[in-house]
Amino acid sequence: MGESTLAGGERVSLRTTSDEHHARLVPHVDRLLELAEMVGRVDCESLHPVFDAEYEFVVGHLVPHMAAIERTLYGRIEAELSGHHSLAPMREEHLTINRLVAELGSYRAHAASCTWSAVEGMALRRVLYRLHALLKVHLAEEELYLDVLERSLTETEKDALARSLDQAMQESL
Repeated sequence: MGESTLAGGERVSLRTTSDEHHARLVPHVDRLLELAEMVGRVDCESLHPVFDAEYEFVVGHLVPHMAAIERTLYGRIEAELSGHHSLAPMREEHLTINRLVAELGSYRAHAASCTWSAVEGMALRRVLYRLHALLKVHLAEEELYLDVLERSLTETEKDALARSLDQAMQESL
């Protein structure tokens, strides 16, 4: 059901492809919450490597993931919903996530030199909490929309979409 043959001859479904990619993302999303809890509670030298690793993941993998999903799935989902429900809120969330990522990036210099003030530390925690919460909800919403595709597409359409999604995700992850 909804399976496609990928480059090593492996068969994978649209649901499996999505689940595998989300499984790569969720541990990093959860680390954002852990990182927020570390700010102001652990020494900066311990915090910096975690901050840097998660920031690099967010900009190097998560943001490209969002773009790949939007390119690959959103138009198809909207077509299946026949205009009854737009993915505009999901696209708005992508914009908000990108703004939060940019704000997170503004703390990189502070993290590298361990120079943020208590107020900046609170602001950083706020960004991390917001980013974590929004991503958790957003990923769950993506699963709901994937159900629409699973129910409404033919096996051939699911095959093509699974291949497109996997290719887009390989480029971004």
